[in-house]
Amino acid sequence: FSEQFGQCKGIDRPTLCNTQAPSKGANVVQMEKIYNDFRTISDCGEDSIEGDHPLSNELTLPKKQNDVERTNMVYGSIVTTTSEEKKSDTTLINVIYGLLMHKMSILVFWLAIVIICSIGILSSSNDSVSSDEAHQMYNRLGEIMPIKTYRDDILSTAHSLCDAFANKAPLNEVLDQFSTSDEVFCLEHGLQRLAPFLGRIFVGQEGVKQYFTIISDLLSYDDMKFSDYIVDVDASTVSVRGEATFLWKSTGNSWEEVFTYRLRFDDEAKVLAYEVWADSGAAFLASKGLLHDEE
Repeated sequence: FSEQFGQCKGIDRPTLCNTQAPSKGANVVQMEKIYNDFRTISDCGEDSIEGDHPLSNELTLPKKQNDVERTNMVYGSIVTTTSEEKKSDTTLINVIYGLLMHKMSILVFWLAIVIICSIGILSSSNDSVSSDEAHQMYNRLGEIMPIKTYRDDILSTAHSLCDAFANKAPLNEVLDQFSTSDEVFCLEHGLQRLAPFLGRIFVGQEGVKQYFTIISDLLSYDDMKFSDYIVDVDASTVSVRGEATFLWKSTGNSWEEVFTYRLRFDDEAKVLAYEVWADSGAAFLASKGLLHDEE
């Protein structure tokens, strides 16, 4: 009866009153009828199922049992929670709590970093630093943390371009050092009437290519070398001193020359502006074959 009734009705406290004991083959309808006839245990009293009661042959309960125990015995199961289950629940709670505290500690750490950096930026913006002090700080930082900077990039490109000239590299290797911007240009300062490559601004990739093509058609050179590289990061420029022996091909006149390049760079450290100051008078005389007559 206990098993059948418990399976039919999951009630914590079924009421046990006077009724006929169900047969072993009692069905759900019979079980529900018995339940509906029951009211409360308190209505029946502790001695309700004793002696000549019809249920006494089916179920015997201790006389002094409390209501909850009596009810659980009728159902055939006593609901208990083992110490192992409690321990397992406590362990799970501790793990979850530990993970939450770990995440919170990481969040607090990064929040503190952001606050400290913000305070540093605001403080530095309020302090005026002279140009000399800024350069000294920059140099000290470079000594402590030798990282590659924009200054290093443009200086490296300047060296690559000058090395390409000194080694008489192919034109495409020279052009690789120039920006792909439409604003790129070459300018060799001087009067236009003195030489075809003087006083003209050669703009764009094709203009740069045209400038160097004219130079190579008219002139040749030997012993080219460079020195005294000067970098201006604020202006994105590198100035360099060069020297070489030039020859005007058509006349065979040659001369030794000292010249200066001023190279301006784009954001990618490529040459955006190529300017030259050279001995335009010697180039003019050599083009006329008069250079040796003057000597």
